Amino acid sequence: MSYFILSQDHRFVNAVKPLGVSEVVKPELLSTDHAQELAATNLHFTVAEAGQIDYVDYIEQPAPFVSDRLKRIVEKFAPDTLFVPGAFTDLTRRHQEVYWLIVPLRIDCLSVKSDFAPDGSLQRLVVDRAHTGGKMLLQVGGVRERILLMHLALAEALLRRDYNGIRLIRADS
Repeated sequence: MSYFILSQDHRFVNAVKPLGVSEVVKPELLSTDHAQELAATNLHFTVAEAGQIDYVDYIEQPAPFVSDRLKRIVEKFAPDTLFVPGAFTDLTRRHQEVYWLIVPLRIDCLSVKSDFAPDGSLQRLVVDRAHTGGKMLLQVGGVRERILLMHLALAEALLRRDYNGIRLIRADS
């Protein structure tokens, strides 16, 4: 049971950048405990103007969003994941894309072998697989950072398809 850290592939320099997300989606809301509050939130954002915009399948910052097509496969593997619909609108081009704020279950699965910096930030993530509950997608609990972990089975399913903007890094265990 290997796990991978899900992150955005920053080689896509023209990746869509939604504006104003930080003002609407506060970090403390990104847990399933706030599902009703998130569901009632209007997630409609304009995107930063650029010569070219790539609508990547995963946006990591300022909040984790997945494309509609990526959501369809993730929800098959991780049905307990909360998805909140949103829209990204390019006013210049009169184009709109549906994205989903993704909020996986937060699980304390850090191994005692994980390393922390003196300021409390995570330096080295080591996953205790016995505490993941076999979840296909989860947020790492007990850390300041927002880290999404993906099970090997889901990672392989993504890699067999033509998704873009996704980077998977094997987590130590």
